[in-house]
Amino acid sequence: MRLTLAIAGLFAAIFAPPWLTILCMGLLAFRYPAWEVLFIGLLTDFLWMPGLFSQLPIFTLAALVLVWGLEPLRKEFLFH
Repeated sequence: MRLTLAIAGLFAAIFAPPWLTILCMGLLAFRYPAWEVLFIGLLTDFLWMPGLFSQLPIFTLAALVLVWGLEPLRKEFLFH
């Protein structure tokens, strides 16, 4: 399941709308301590950022929030 979501997130980063990428990132981060979410967010920002420093790296920041922010919730519900 983790590999399927990671591959779907990579394809969504390249070919799909941004909401599907965020959905894959959220599902991965909610269920697993998935560091590949950071890679998907970074890839999305590099692919779709118009200039080098013209906007914030939104997907990378969202990935950091998802991976580190959901850690207590993941520990509470999935490991006890």
